[in-house]
Amino acid sequence: MTVNRLFGLLASFLLAAAATFAVTANVYWDTNHPGRIVMALLVCILIHGLRYFRLWLSREIFLSLAFLGYSLLSLTWTADMHTATPTLPSLFTFTLVLILFSALVAYHDLKAILAGMLAGSLAAAVLYTMISGYPFSYPEDFSYNTIAGLYLSGLAITLLFGAYAGLRVLPVALGTVLLTLIATTTSIKTNLGVAIGFIGAGVLYFNLTIKQAIRDVVVLAIFAGCVAYGVSSNQALIDRVQSGYARVSTGVAVLTNRESDAGNIGLETREGWKSAGLKGWYTNPVFGYGVEAFRADFGITSHSTPIDLLYNSGLIGCSLFYSLSASIAWRLLKARNPNRRGLRGRIAMFVIAYGFISLSGLQYYDTFLAIFLSLGSGLLVRTERSAAPESPPLERLIGNAGANPA
Repeated sequence: MTVNRLFGLLASFLLAAAATFAVTANVYWDTNHPGRIVMALLVCILIHGLRYFRLWLSREIFLSLAFLGYSLLSLTWTADMHTATPTLPSLFTFTLVLILFSALVAYHDLKAILAGMLAGSLAAAVLYTMISGYPFSYPEDFSYNTIAGLYLSGLAITLLFGAYAGLRVLPVALGTVLLTLIATTTSIKTNLGVAIGFIGAGVLYFNLTIKQAIRDVVVLAIFAGCVAYGVSSNQALIDRVQSGYARVSTGVAVLTNRESDAGNIGLETREGWKSAGLKGWYTNPVFGYGVEAFRADFGITSHSTPIDLLYNSGLIGCSLFYSLSASIAWRLLKARNPNRRGLRGRIAMFVIAYGFISLSGLQYYDTFLAIFLSLGSGLLVRTERSAAPESPPLERLIGNAGANPA
């Protein structure tokens, strides 16, 4: 390996690590200053630009820009600008994250980028533990859904890196730890989302799932035993895992419960928020009432991405946002590389997981989702083109198509 090649790999690794650390740490650290994360992202984009002089404008980025543009346009009929204004930097950050990580995945060495992203994600998670003491102690201001999203993003990066690089021990070992941490957060929607994503991907890629489960069963048993021993030796962790299991069990019961008297459900419940959101949407189905209109009208969000988007942005905004996930699903459907079915199975798992989580959480400015969308689209494009017969070298092909290789 030449010195230039080694320096290039190290530069890609450090850039990906820094970008991922900045995005992840921003979720729990000093979020009252959104301009800081925007500046960090712009610096990372500038550093990438100095090396490659181009960005990858994927189909997903155009859809994100269209959603952002429509949100800005809807300000013209938004009644409560005071409530709407704080959301705009988050929407802009979502698109910036998508642009930055799409460029990293499109032009840099993929193993270096994925390794750097994993390092940055783990560093941010370790820093959170050092600051808060979690999971060994329970912080007073603990936001379980937010931290569950942090660990879920780390899990996605871990599994995608393992699948692309052909690793066996790392994804099983680290994935087991991250799954345990997700359970300890007691986030019902995240735990159920992971479970449903795994089941859904297992059905779609059944034969491959069975083969990989048989191959990795010994490694999984060893590390699962190590994690179980570590948890059992710490009473705080035992309590957190038991609490997480209890809350997820409650979530399953809620999902399977059928209310016989819907009239008794108040606005303070999720069913009430959904009913109020849909009722308001029916009277203005196409354009919606404007940015954060649901929060302005009811004093709280609907805690559901489709309900919030239908009420705020109508069919146009809701369709634009969910087209991002639909675009990844379309890429999965069209993918044919026989050597990358394992990678596609893991991408499908997280498409399903994030889709389920969005039903009971707001994701249209979730930067972790933006990171996954960048990874999913970039990995699918590059792995498919690398398998195309009689195609030009991959790096040159992506470089020439840099304006829009989607």
